[in-house]
Amino acid sequence: MEDEKKVLGILAIVFGGIALVGSWVPILNNVSFFIAIVALILGVIALIVNRKNKKVLAIVGTCLSLASIVIVLVTQSMYGSALDKASKAVDEASSSIDADYSKSSSEEASKEAEADSNFKWTDAYFDSIVDGTTTYDEIVATVGEPNTTETDTDYDIDTDSEVPSMDCDWDLDDGSYYASVSIHFIQKNGTYVVDYKTGTGLK
Repeated sequence: MEDEKKVLGILAIVFGGIALVGSWVPILNNVSFFIAIVALILGVIALIVNRKNKKVLAIVGTCLSLASIVIVLVTQSMYGSALDKASKAVDEASSSIDADYSKSSSEEASKEAEADSNFKWTDAYFDSIVDGTTTYDEIVATVGEPNTTETDTDYDIDTDSEVPSMDCDWDLDDGSYYASVSIHFIQKNGTYVVDYKTGTGLK
């Protein structure tokens, strides 16, 4: 048996070795696959050329190229599966976040609607209140109790004396809009009446 013609076998080993090293690395293994194909072709040609000679280098190069191809296919499958799982996990997390946000938005809208409904003040009713005439009891009967009330005394020009007074606030803080009414009451003939008023954000 004659000595092996080594050039093609050596090339097959070189390309097969390069492909084998790169076959484990994501993305790079795509290039390694094509290098392994080249190495396989060179190995097969080397086997054919040396069919009557020794074939050690040709066999080694061919085996390296085949091993590289198998590893690339296996790792591609593994990486593809891992990417699919990661993508699925991201999709599930995104769906969960969207669902939580939707639920939170729905609950927030429901709370705002309830707060809007409980706030009875309107711009028209505010304008209808007459200083010195409209009473505290009339207002409470229409719009409900104030959120805050502070009592004090104030000077009444009509009686030229100190009389009890109240500062009352109605606030819409948690609704779909902000509105506030502040009214200062003074007591006349045992009844609290409006002395002056301010309002913002009313509809």
